[in-house]
Formats: sequence, C-alpha cells, structure tokens
Amino acid sequence: MKNRTAFFAPLIMLGFSYILFSYSVEPKTVEVVENIEIPADVQSIIDNKCITCHNSESDSQKSKMKLNFDKFTNGKYTNSKLISKLGKIKKQLEKGKMPTEKYLKKNPDKKLTTEESNLLMDWATEQRNILAGE
Repeated sequence: MKNRTAFFAPLIMLGFSYILFSYSVEPKTVEVVENIEIPADVQSIIDNKCITCHNSESDSQKSKMKLNFDKFTNGKYTNSKLISKLGKIKKQLEKGKMPTEKYLKKNPDKKLTTEESNLLMDWATEQRNILAGE
C-alpha cells in the first residue's frame, strides 16, 4: 500500500499542478466595444431626457454609477457590461421607473412619452442582441 501511495501521490500532484498552471497562465481577453450604434432619434431622447443624470459630469453619483451614457461611446464599458446595461435600461423602462418620480417632480418636462419609452426599449434590445451575437 505504501508503494502505491508513493507512486501515485506525485502523479496526482503533478496533474493538479498542470491544471492550476494552465488556467492561471492563459491571458484573459476582455472585448472592449469602442462604439455602440445610437441612431439620431434615440440620441435625441437621451440628450433631452436622460443625460442630465446619466453622464460623467452629473451631480447624482448614484445615477452616473448605475448608467453613464458617456461610457457607451468612449470604450469604457466592456462588451459584457454593455449587454448588462442595455438589459437594465429595458427593464427600468418597462417598469416605468425612469425618469424617477422624484426627478419628475422637479422636471416634469423630462417625462418620457410612451413612444419615446418604446423607442428606447427597442433600441436597447436590438443593441443588446447585436452585442450578444443573437
């Protein structure tokens, strides 16, 4: 029994070492998307209704942390991050949570129309599917 352990133990250790080494040596590639397609009609809605809170210069730390449209076009979001953000845009719009009620009390002109909301949701879904390769 001792001879078998002495023989197999180094082989098992060598096998584990190989597995661990092969995973740690492979470089992880992260696809950064330099640009996402934002049609003029969608950009207009973003500029007029969303960008006040969701940009790098916003006073609302929470809003710009959750979504920052500046990062959509400057390559700061990875492909997977963009896919996630686009999905969250759609979910928030479906729930009617954007713009927030608190913000709309001070800025009623920023309320999205049904048409604008649908256009943003369709755009977010389309871009998400393109990035996901669907």
